[in-house]
Amino acid sequence: MPNEHRAKTCSYYLVRYAPHAEREEFLNVGILLHSPEEQFLDCLMTRDLRRVKNFHRQADLEFLRGLQDYFEQQIQQHEDNLQGFLAAMEQSFSHVIQLAPARPVSAAEPREQLLHLFERLVGKRASVPQTAETRMRIKQSFVEALRRAHVLDDKRLEKRIPAAPLTHPGDPFHFDFGYRPAMSAGKPNGHLKLLHALSLHRDPELASILSLTIGYVRAEQPAQLTAIIERQPARGDKTAGHSYRILSDAGITMHPVAEVDALAKSIRNELA
Repeated sequence: MPNEHRAKTCSYYLVRYAPHAEREEFLNVGILLHSPEEQFLDCLMTRDLRRVKNFHRQADLEFLRGLQDYFEQQIQQHEDNLQGFLAAMEQSFSHVIQLAPARPVSAAEPREQLLHLFERLVGKRASVPQTAETRMRIKQSFVEALRRAHVLDDKRLEKRIPAAPLTHPGDPFHFDFGYRPAMSAGKPNGHLKLLHALSLHRDPELASILSLTIGYVRAEQPAQLTAIIERQPARGDKTAGHSYRILSDAGITMHPVAEVDALAKSIRNELA
């Protein structure tokens, strides 16, 4: 059986607040962790602004409060070229906020390593731990479930599947995962099953893209698409409700991140 719990080679980047860069004085305020093998990049920024204020009384606290959202947005926008994004960030961040050079680290589960590195190198969070609200975290939660179910390294489970061969030339979209179930009742089952992570609240445009893309795929062959989402839409969350309706109308199955273990086990059974 493949060892899905083997450590992956990752890189981490310290995010530094350096209001007086010429003095080479800085305070670690965040961290990014990149796993090329799992195409994972996530960040964690401090919310302990009292510590920042003690370091620099004139600190722009509103600016620093926005770092978490800024990095999450940038990661989402550059998902198809995370390595290039990191290289650009190392070059462009040269004043108040600096990105330290990459350092290697091994991690069986990148999200857990991110939390560990943050506590060791930045400090304890001044709020509750991260929740799976971004697409990258939802995807990583599913990756970890696939690992626990001993499915992640199964060669029949394809990763980063280009849509172009399934839709039309030039389509830049990629599905996160896909597979074809094993033989059923002694007969081959060629029904294509695709899986993709998204946040209903944060990714309404992605919901529309998934709806359109799976329509093109189904025009060529039978296919099922499952969306891994953060949760069912909360009452009053119009954006999440809109995304939910788009996916539902397109016949896309949805699984909340709390149920990823059950989903991973069902995939394992279909591949058995």
